[in-house]
Amino acid sequence: MEFGASKNAETRRRAEQKFAKAKQREEDIMSFQRQAQQAEAAKFQRLRALRLAKEASDRDALVRAEAEAAAAAEKTKPAKRARRPKVVAEVKEEL
Repeated sequence: MEFGASKNAETRRRAEQKFAKAKQREEDIMSFQRQAQQAEAAKFQRLRALRLAKEASDRDALVRAEAEAAAAAEKTKPAKRARRPKVVAEVKEEL
């Protein structure tokens, strides 16, 4: 009987080792997946911050460009000069 008991104990020990290995493998996989998810979330957070910063910068540049264009338009607007009467019309009347 002792032989059967030791055989059962050995079988049980091997089964428990396999179970422990499988459990450890699952924990490793879960840890890897958790790290991948955290890295993905950090990447999206960084990209969102960059996008928002770019949008704010673009808005500021647009407002600045519009203000500069308006100021330039006021500065470069030529003043209307009075026209002199045509001399050709006076010459024809004298003839």
